[in-house]
Amino acid sequence: MRVQDIIRGKKLNLSIGDWGSGKAPKAKFPLSKAGKKAWSFGSAWEWRFAEFTCEGRQFVIRILVCDDKSKAHIHLGLKQGNDTTVVCCYEYHADHVTGWHLHTLCGEQNEIDTAPRGTLVHGPWVKRLPAARASHRRTTFNREAHGGLKAFLWSETVRFFRLDKDVFG
Repeated sequence: MRVQDIIRGKKLNLSIGDWGSGKAPKAKFPLSKAGKKAWSFGSAWEWRFAEFTCEGRQFVIRILVCDDKSKAHIHLGLKQGNDTTVVCCYEYHADHVTGWHLHTLCGEQNEIDTAPRGTLVHGPWVKRLPAARASHRRTTFNREAHGGLKAFLWSETVRFFRLDKDVFG
């Protein structure tokens, strides 16, 4: 299974958690090999988790946002027992001045079963799309959206990962 197969695939059993702040529950997105940086975001950060199944496998999405820093990270992970394989991260950083981009598995390592378990997406098999200096189509970090920034981020998550209500069984 490739990352594209998850994004395009039929999602079942969607479970959406509430927004939270402060310390996020590690059990929702366990990362056995990731250091403190994977979990030590300050009190200005807010988070939300969503889970679904696709082709019989359990996936989890972790949304992290810091309005003050104009940053958002949306991780897609494959749950594997007491660990998670992060297969991609869709993110926005105002300091990059480029827009929304994706860090994802690529090349021969695009198969999610060969991705390293328990760590965030990094390594020679990860590609940034679009490239850092390339033109980005989506550049909005819409604090003024109906419902505010968190509503915008949720709609962006639904759009990008195709969590449309019509695909649920």
